[in-house]
Amino acid sequence: MNACRRVASVSTYTERTNEIARAVDLLRQHGVTVSFPMQTAHGEIIFAVGKDFTLTADQILGLLERDELHSEGVRKLVEAAEKQARTPMRSQAESLEQHKSG
Repeated sequence: MNACRRVASVSTYTERTNEIARAVDLLRQHGVTVSFPMQTAHGEIIFAVGKDFTLTADQILGLLERDELHSEGVRKLVEAAEKQARTPMRSQAESLEQHKSG
C-alpha cells in the first residue's frame, strides 16, 4: 500500500511541476533562498527555504494559491505549523469538531 501511495504522490508532483517551478521562482524573486527539490523516503517533495525552514511542495503551492509567496508568508506558515505541532492531538480533534459544528 505504501508503494501505491508513493507512486500516486510522485505522479501528482509530476503533473504540477510547472506550478511548483513557478512558485519556487516567485519565492526567489522575493529574495527567499530556495534549494533544489528533494524527495523524502515517503515520496514527498520538499525544499529547504531560507536558512531554517523546510517546506513541502504542497505547502509552497498553498502559498501560491493564497498569494503569500514571500518571506512573510513563509514565516506565517512555519509559525502556524509549529503551533499546530505543539497542540496536543486531543485539542486538535476538539478544535476540528468545534469548527465542524460552528
